[in-house]
Amino acid sequence: MLRTLQKLCRNTLFRLSLLGALLFVVSLFVSLGYIYFATVSSDRRQVDKSIIKEIEGLQQLYEDEGIIPVNREIILRINSGEGLYFLRTATGLLSGNLEPGNIDKSAVELFGFVPGQRGPSFRLQEFTYSVPDSDVPDLKDRHVRAFAGYLMDGPEPEAEILVGRDVEAIMRASNRVKNAIITSSLIALVLGLISSLYVSHWFARRIDDFNRLATDVRAGYLDRRAPRDYSEDELDLLAEHLNAMLDHINTLIQAIRYAGDSIAHDLRSPLTRLLTRLESAASEIKDEKASDTLYSAAEDAAELLKTFDSVLRISRLGSGERREMLAEIDPKPVLDDIAELYEPACEDQGLSFSSFIAPNVLIRADRGLLSQAVSNLVENAIKYTPLKGAILLRAGIVRGGEFEIAVIDNGPGISAHERQRAKERFVRLDKSRTTPGSGLGLALVDAIADLHRATFVLDQGILSEFGEGLSARLVFSRAVSVRPRVNKKTMQIVG
Repeated sequence: MLRTLQKLCRNTLFRLSLLGALLFVVSLFVSLGYIYFATVSSDRRQVDKSIIKEIEGLQQLYEDEGIIPVNREIILRINSGEGLYFLRTATGLLSGNLEPGNIDKSAVELFGFVPGQRGPSFRLQEFTYSVPDSDVPDLKDRHVRAFAGYLMDGPEPEAEILVGRDVEAIMRASNRVKNAIITSSLIALVLGLISSLYVSHWFARRIDDFNRLATDVRAGYLDRRAPRDYSEDELDLLAEHLNAMLDHINTLIQAIRYAGDSIAHDLRSPLTRLLTRLESAASEIKDEKASDTLYSAAEDAAELLKTFDSVLRISRLGSGERREMLAEIDPKPVLDDIAELYEPACEDQGLSFSSFIAPNVLIRADRGLLSQAVSNLVENAIKYTPLKGAILLRAGIVRGGEFEIAVIDNGPGISAHERQRAKERFVRLDKSRTTPGSGLGLALVDAIADLHRATFVLDQGILSEFGEGLSARLVFSRAVSVRPRVNKKTMQIVG
């Protein structure tokens, strides 16, 4: 699950779609917030203005006629149902339709002179109240918006007054608008997320088609083409251009391959004839010195033929010609034959040779190419491992289920910064220029590994007085361990 989310978050289109959805939600939230401000807040301001205007009228009435007319006016307004009032004087006069027992506790302290407060300033108060002796649920805990302050007689306050309005309808409308804003924003976010998932999934499928095409073409399947839906959109046009490019590349490769085959046909025969004539002349001539020279020329011609064959083979492997010939095989017989073949050669060179090859493992490979690659690695180890050195051929399943074939020696090895370069064609490192060769052995192994979709790795081998050694490994990603079959009659392992 976590890996799926990480892969989804790496999807560029998903991130862009999600960003667009978030921007849309923010825009929606701002727009609805403005609607809320323009409606509910406007109603609140209108209520505040009417309360302030009423307080100013009562203040003027108090200044002109005194507290008794103010009390009378409040009673008249209560009877007409205009608002909510509370009036209390220092002498005990009390009137109004609000009582401390019918409001929430947070507003109780409003109904008493505020210590230290002086002057005609009024404070905005918000609280809830309930209609006395009423069992109707709608008449309980109703919201009130009010202004409270003092009627001043000189420097001292004479009366405390509160004028308010029932704003339950406004508050309910406010709650509905707020809930609508939150709900619509969440819906928009969820829909945006769903649309982002759909769009990114659709786009990812199209991109996966291109990735598979690139992988197949890199593997040598030049007949593969990008699928089109003929919608003429950007991706469809890209597929069209890619297919046209691949057609052109395939034409060029066919031309190069034809030229290579022609060169092979035209040059192989003359080189072979040259080699035969040099060897014949060297065997027939009486002059020993001239004979040695002719034999040396024949060896050079043979080396040229070998180099030419290696170049052609690498080119053909790179085109993936023999990938269809890969099959499930057990590499142990092939590797046992190589070990048996090269063990005497190692003894002749004064080297110790050992092998360990795990049985009952299946990999997808070509026997001939596998034998060629491992033989090249063993020959390379024999060529560069000094006298009394050691060579190990090892094969088996390693951690992760991969199958690894390794040729390890304790020779001078290859420095880390030159290991990748050593796998290129015609590359011969400085210390190997004194030995015969064309610099194509490791390049051929790399081409064979690429054909098998395996990994060719050069690493440090066995440390010794000769150097850090070299470990040349072929790592196959798919390996199947099978149980050996046992003959029940003889109780011997079969195969």
